[in-house]
Amino acid sequence: MVKKNGAQSVEVISGRKVILSAGVGKTNIDELKWLTETILSLTKSWGSTGWAYIADCSQMSPVTPAEGGELVTMTQKFVDAGCKAFAFAEGKSIMLKVQAQKNTERSQTGVAEAHFETVEEALDWLKTEIHI
Repeated sequence: MVKKNGAQSVEVISGRKVILSAGVGKTNIDELKWLTETILSLTKSWGSTGWAYIADCSQMSPVTPAEGGELVTMTQKFVDAGCKAFAFAEGKSIMLKVQAQKNTERSQTGVAEAHFETVEEALDWLKTEIHI
C-alpha cells in the first residue's frame, strides 16, 4: 500500500525489507518530516535485522539548503533505526546525485550508499551487494 503526502509517497517493496519513497516536483520540510516518521513507523520491527531505503528522486526538483539539512537528520535517524544502505534512483540528473551524496556525507553515518538511474537497478544492487 502506498502512503502519500504532498510531493512524497512511500511503500514497502513486497517480500523484502526495503522501503521505497518517491518524490514528484518540489518538496518541503514538513513533507520530509512526514516521510521520516512514516518510514520509521513502517520499519520499526526490522531494526534488529536491518533494512534498506531507496529514494526515487528522478522526478524531483533539487532541494534547498534547509531541506538538505532535514535530509541529513533523516539519514541519521534511519541509520539509528537499523537502515543498512541507501540507494538513490536519480534518472540522469547530475545535480540530484551531487545533492544526495553531500547529504549522506554530512550525516557522518558511514552508511552504504549507491546511485542509479532506475529503481530496478537500485533493487538489484541491494539484493546482490547488500543482501537485503
